[in-house]
Amino acid sequence: MKLLRKVRAIFRREKVDREMDAEMRAHLDLQTERNIATGMGADEARFAALRQFGNVASLQERAREQRGWVWLEQFGKDLRLAARSLWRSPGFAATALLTFVFGIGAATAVFSVVHALLLAPLQYRDAGQLVQLQARHLERGISGLAPATFGDIAATNVSFATVAAQYYYYVNLTGTDTPTLVNSADVTSEYFKLFDVAALRGRTWQPQDLLPGAAPVVVLGHALWRSHFNSRDSIIGEQVLLDDVAYTVIGVMPSSFKDPSEIAQLWRPMREGADNLLDRSGHYWNGFGRLKPGVTLKTANTELATLGSQLERAHPKEYEEWTLQAADLRNAVVGDYRAGLFIVLGAVGCVVLITCANVTGLSIVRATARRKELAIRTALGSSRGQLLRLLLTENLLLAALGGSGGVLLAYWGLDVLLASLPEGWLPRADEVALSLPVLGATAGIAVLTGVISGFVPGFTAFRIDANDALKDSSRGSTGASSRRLRASLIVAEIALALILLAATGLLGRSFFGLMRKPSGLDAERVLSLTVSLSANRYESAARSLDFFSRAETEVSAVPGVEAAGFTHTSPFRWGIPVAFGPVHAGDVAAMENLPPAFTDSVSIDYFRAIGIPLRSGRRFTLADDSKAPPRVILSESAARRYFGTEDPIGRSVAGGPEPGGRFEVVGVVGDVPRSGMTADTPLQVYRPLAQRTPPFATLMVRTSLPPASLAKSVQAALWRIDPDIPVSDVATMDMFVRRSVAQPRLYFALFSLFAALAVLLACIGLYGLIAYSVAQRTREFGIRAALGARPREVLMLVVREGLLLVALGVGLGLAVSFAAAGLLERMIFSISPHDPAVFLGMPLVLALVAAVACLLPAWRATKVDPMTALRVE
Repeated sequence: MKLLRKVRAIFRREKVDREMDAEMRAHLDLQTERNIATGMGADEARFAALRQFGNVASLQERAREQRGWVWLEQFGKDLRLAARSLWRSPGFAATALLTFVFGIGAATAVFSVVHALLLAPLQYRDAGQLVQLQARHLERGISGLAPATFGDIAATNVSFATVAAQYYYYVNLTGTDTPTLVNSADVTSEYFKLFDVAALRGRTWQPQDLLPGAAPVVVLGHALWRSHFNSRDSIIGEQVLLDDVAYTVIGVMPSSFKDPSEIAQLWRPMREGADNLLDRSGHYWNGFGRLKPGVTLKTANTELATLGSQLERAHPKEYEEWTLQAADLRNAVVGDYRAGLFIVLGAVGCVVLITCANVTGLSIVRATARRKELAIRTALGSSRGQLLRLLLTENLLLAALGGSGGVLLAYWGLDVLLASLPEGWLPRADEVALSLPVLGATAGIAVLTGVISGFVPGFTAFRIDANDALKDSSRGSTGASSRRLRASLIVAEIALALILLAATGLLGRSFFGLMRKPSGLDAERVLSLTVSLSANRYESAARSLDFFSRAETEVSAVPGVEAAGFTHTSPFRWGIPVAFGPVHAGDVAAMENLPPAFTDSVSIDYFRAIGIPLRSGRRFTLADDSKAPPRVILSESAARRYFGTEDPIGRSVAGGPEPGGRFEVVGVVGDVPRSGMTADTPLQVYRPLAQRTPPFATLMVRTSLPPASLAKSVQAALWRIDPDIPVSDVATMDMFVRRSVAQPRLYFALFSLFAALAVLLACIGLYGLIAYSVAQRTREFGIRAALGARPREVLMLVVREGLLLVALGVGLGLAVSFAAAGLLERMIFSISPHDPAVFLGMPLVLALVAAVACLLPAWRATKVDPMTALRVE
């Protein structure tokens, strides 16, 4: 038994020896030598040392555990002390908390939008490998891919694992409860493979679906499946009517899948051997590619540039001044919003900096006011680290509470923001949310602002001399330095506030200038509806024209309707740019030197219905039918560009979608900014609907009643003619006008909010500094009053101190904002980014508001009673 214990002890010693580090083994050896020195044998001394070492290790382990619990206990103690301290200072706590809430809330809301649009990957597998393929015209700036060009890319590409293309087409969905005009994306065979997405129900394309003469098939989008087919699984294998053609539904896509532009409601396959695949001049396809692993975007663009040069040599007419390129798909989806969102993010950064500066200034005042408390803590044994930890804990607690309130504010603010935006206006709007990355960034901002605003006053507290602070008459040794630091923070706040005010001024001047810009039409009390005709039932232009004529008659008979007219395209929504040129002495001018004109087919009463004024000549009449010579009406800009100061009536223009077309000019009407109020006024050419009848058109209805109240009556009148006619996009015309300025309005609203918040925080900080200065100088003001100083002199003395800070902040902010104004050039219209009215007016506004913040505490200084002030210690 004794031998067994000895063996076990040996194994135990070897195990401990293996597990011990060098330092612990050294201690064990030292204790063994000490035991031998007392007369023990070697083995007995070793065993005794092991027993002792085991006890020491146990004690060390317990000490380590104790230190962990002590740390947690100390943190809880600091948290309780911070909460009690803030509870005793409700004014400071409330002001700092609200500052954190508004600053962090604004940052969270804007970062939610920025993250969804610019940072989060698209909802496709390996989205970073997806690119958009396009051809761009070097001078016109237009882009699009011709079908034959896509075929060349697919046949020769090396950089892409898969390429696909699509084009959008309106189709009539009938045979359901309500006829509907839906957006179809006609796509190439590899489309779903490129995005690596499978159908939620059924399947996508198989090779037999793409063969010429194959039965028509369609894949439904999830939203259309839910809204028109009640999410029925049995829809797979059923037929739906698209333009009166029966298509078999073979699949339904998941709700997470949308085409990159979020337009398509269903997908149809493009057939092999289709004639349009040979077209090199029509740039209406959208191309996509998935890069092979290891291939960069630069390599792909080099390949496309080489192909573009080859195509230009082979087909100079179609490819001259066109360039092929690939662009990151996410950047292509976001488009023009990228620069604007980064500028808005910069504005939020200014608000966060002002938040830090404001709370830091408040904390410095509070730390200075707590000098005696901190001195007593120091005298009782608190280290500087403990004081810093206490002040940091207070500000971190405020930042945590403010961050929570900011998240709640951002949650409400995002709902309001997204609800105010026109549907489909903001790309990826359905992905904007308080996601985990956004909440993580919010937590980081809260911690950072809490640390910054707590560390600076904590560092100031290091310089407190306990003996000096405990003297009743002491003013403290840190007063001057802390006041200089607070003054510097106020200057920075005012500078940042002026930067935001200047940006707001520029955006405001631009926005209100757009609102005053003539729209070229009388959009008030005009209802707009899109009507689409089936190509199978309205196979001829005569039948289509008959429907449009009957529809105008039926709608005009609805009570409250003053005029009704059709247009192929629609102002403020979309148009068709086509090359036109004047005819001089039988010769056509070089049209390549002229900008394209928007061409449109309109009915007789269109101009009266939408309120476009006639400038000269006449409007279309019944005589301008298909048997009459081709005729057009020009906009003022087009008439001026084509014929200068000459009278255009009776002259001719050439061009249009039909080769060799020549048209007599019979009238001139007012200009309309077709692409929106932010765009330049284009050239426009109107043709009679009877001479060029489209398959779908927009009906404009002028009413004497609120337009929305007549929507159902007008639709009923159309369905009396044909109950299977889809009527879509029912809206008032003034809504489309307002939507065209939605982006400038959004930017102006956001910057106005940020600027107002920045000015408020800066003025609160300025007021706090001056009020604290007045409180510190109460004795001085009492002496001045006792020596005969008048209230006005005391007032000016205090105000001068505040206005000096304001002047420094305004000067700094003016220099920075003037230098950075060029960043807003793409966000403003019709004004200079260095508009003198803004850069003279905004500093004056800020100075006046800041002067009020200085006057309030200065006025209190004039009310100081000399006898009371002289007793103040």
